[in-house]
This record gives sequence, structure tokens and C-alpha cells, in this order.
Amino acid sequence: MTPPGAILSLWLTERVANGAPLNGMMSLCVNDFFIPVSMTLILFGLWFGARSRERREHNQRGVLCGIIGLGLSNGIVWIINQLSNPWPRPFDVYPSAKWAAETLFYFPTDPSFPCNAAAVAFAMATGVWLVNRKAGAVLFALATLWSFARFYCGVHYLIDIVGGALIGVIVAYIIFKVVFPRIEKVVLDPLFGFMRRLHLA
Repeated sequence: MTPPGAILSLWLTERVANGAPLNGMMSLCVNDFFIPVSMTLILFGLWFGARSRERREHNQRGVLCGIIGLGLSNGIVWIINQLSNPWPRPFDVYPSAKWAAETLFYFPTDPSFPCNAAAVAFAMATGVWLVNRKAGAVLFALATLWSFARFYCGVHYLIDIVGGALIGVIVAYIIFKVVFPRIEKVVLDPLFGFMRRLHLA
């Protein structure tokens, strides 16, 4: 079984196999280090970087939301993967996708749907965007680039990316808008107060 829109993967990876000029950049963007580390450094800068205490605490709530959202999204993807594996990855179906994955990335062994990279990246971006639009926009751009690179390199179908991204966005939004207001006084304020005493916030 192949998912809706699978033909897009065939079309795109055929361009890759024919020596598309984006191959070098996508090889950098698809890996498990460059964009994740870049996003982590942005979170680190937001956590410590604001000049005013009020702005810094505001950013820290967004960063905390993104980190918790990352963990929960990863867990949700894992659960879905245990229950379902609806279709093989593009590189198991199309020779061009196999060439792209082998040349620019590697062959992941977990299920294709949903895309875990998209889930965790969009969870981080959403958490930050809810408190800081500029930094959130940068993180969304990086999350989109990382996700597109997975599609470009024949590792995921477009629907895998969309599914993962929706999980990340929804989880982070619920954490920030539903969970955080209910634990503000009981958990968040004491937590940040404790971390400030340790000079960690």
C-alpha cells in the first residue's frame, strides 16, 4: 500500500537522482545533527538571552513548552508506530528514492508514518512561537526545512511530514494553552523560582 500523494515522492526523487543542484544542501539539512543542534542553540539563547527578567521568564515558558512538547510528541509517534505501519517508506518502493536516501542520508528502520523529525521540530517551534513570534518563525523555518529534507531524500512521504507536524503543533498548543494555565501557581512558579536560585533561569 502507498499513501495519497505518493507520486510526489517519485517525481521529486527522480530529480534528485538526476543530480539536482539542491543535493548538497539537502544532505546537510536532512541529517540528525545540523538542524536539531541549531534549534537547540536557539532555545538555549532564548532561555538565558533576554535582557529583562520579565521577557526572559516569558521566553522560558515557551522553551519549556517546546521541550515538553518534543518529548510528548516523540512518545505519541512511538505509540502510533507500535500500533500501525500503514505503508513502506519511499526508498522501499521507488529506486530513485532508494538512491536518494542511500546517497544523501541512510535507511531508517522505523515506520514511515508519522514523521518523528517533523513532530519534535514543530513542537519546539510552536512552543516558542506562542511567546516569541520572531524566534518562533525562525524555528518554524528550520522545522520546515528539516522536514522537507526528509521528503526530498526519499525517507518520508509528504503525508508523513504533515502528520508529524500536526502532532507537534497540537501537542505544544495544548500544553501551553490548556495545561500550563492549570499548573501555573502549583508547578511552574515554584519550578522557575527554584531554578533561579540555582542560577539556571
